[in-house]
Amino acid sequence: MMNKKGFTLTEILLAVMIMGIIGVALASLTTAASRESGVGRSKVLLRNNLSIAIRQLRQDIHQSSRVMYVRGRIDSSSAGTVVPLLVLAKNADMNDAAINSMSSPSYVTYCFVTGSTSATPSGALSEGKIYRRESSAAPSWSSSTPSCGTPASDSNFKIFLHNVKFIPPIGSSGDAQYYPVPLFRLSANDSVYSEKDTSTAEARRKDLGSVLLVKMITELPSTPVVNEAVEEIFVLPNGFRVQN
Repeated sequence: MMNKKGFTLTEILLAVMIMGIIGVALASLTTAASRESGVGRSKVLLRNNLSIAIRQLRQDIHQSSRVMYVRGRIDSSSAGTVVPLLVLAKNADMNDAAINSMSSPSYVTYCFVTGSTSATPSGALSEGKIYRRESSAAPSWSSSTPSCGTPASDSNFKIFLHNVKFIPPIGSSGDAQYYPVPLFRLSANDSVYSEKDTSTAEARRKDLGSVLLVKMITELPSTPVVNEAVEEIFVLPNGFRVQN
């Protein structure tokens, strides 16, 4: 009789264990590659959105004849709070009359609606948004603050940027102590500028001939968290300088 040899139970179990280890390793590598690919796509999406937003903002600034309001840093804001960030006048002098008789004045308003940092009962996160409105009607004011109303229900407002992260400042002064976003400020001054505030507007006129600093962070509440930041300095054209 011929002596027929086969695999022992120990050899079969060892082979199964080795195949299992290889399978787990391959699955881990595939999962990691898929996650990194998803993170990369998300970062590209956020970067593209920020690029489009900055392009629109730059166009508004270059076409404007004067700045009417700049928010500066936002010290605190609860979920759903509406905060005006920037108001620009296009082709309008200090009396809101047309500079060029061939065109009518228009006004651009940027407003931020704070998102929620905690999950809602449905499990979703409320994202922060920046809205933009351009209108031939001059903005309404509450004292020295422009009114944004309720951008989400106002057809004149269009979403300028999704997934906007809010970070309040830490400390009272000095950029090294905090990185507040979103931030729209004139020169190195974090305080509010409003042409309707007669107590500060005169002293701040010199700032209107310098620069506008903008900082924004967009963030997706994913796992892992994906975010993208932008910091731009816009040189204000001569038309921003308020005349005495």
